[in-house]
Amino acid sequence: MEKAANQAQNALNKENKEKEEFKEAMNKAEIAEDELKVALKQEIGQGLVNVETVEDKVIVTVGAGGAFPSGTADLTPAARNIISNIAKVNEKGKSTIKVTGHTDDVPLLFGSQYRDNWDLAAARAASVVQNLEESQKISSSRLIATSKGETQPIATNQTSSGRSKNRRIEIEINYGK
Repeated sequence: MEKAANQAQNALNKENKEKEEFKEAMNKAEIAEDELKVALKQEIGQGLVNVETVEDKVIVTVGAGGAFPSGTADLTPAARNIISNIAKVNEKGKSTIKVTGHTDDVPLLFGSQYRDNWDLAAARAASVVQNLEESQKISSSRLIATSKGETQPIATNQTSSGRSKNRRIEIEINYGK
């Protein structure tokens, strides 16, 4: 009977510890969101960037118009500035940073250096990750680049405005496990 009671207490202690760690991670994310909103105030005001907290993560969405010239993975000066600010805010700590590239559903022109939108989105995510690493503020072990191509639109691809919203980079900074 005592063994079962100890196991139950251990399970309860573990659950309480996990809840406390999650609460702490959520607090870190909220603080980081505030810091990023200050650091990126100008870009947010220009509509180039959006910053939001989802549970223990901060998601920075950068529209492709502010990040890359059409059809390329070359970062604009504005994008380099945005990434520099993200690196400064996240220099300390152990948060993982996942960069996801998204595109609209318009096929690339024949002769493009990228095979398809998936390839372009991957190249854009990789450009952001490489820039974060080059800042020497974020260890490469904390970075992940991934592509969703045209598979996760946030707006219709039937209008130019919708397609513009779908061309984006999402930088997810995870303060939890």
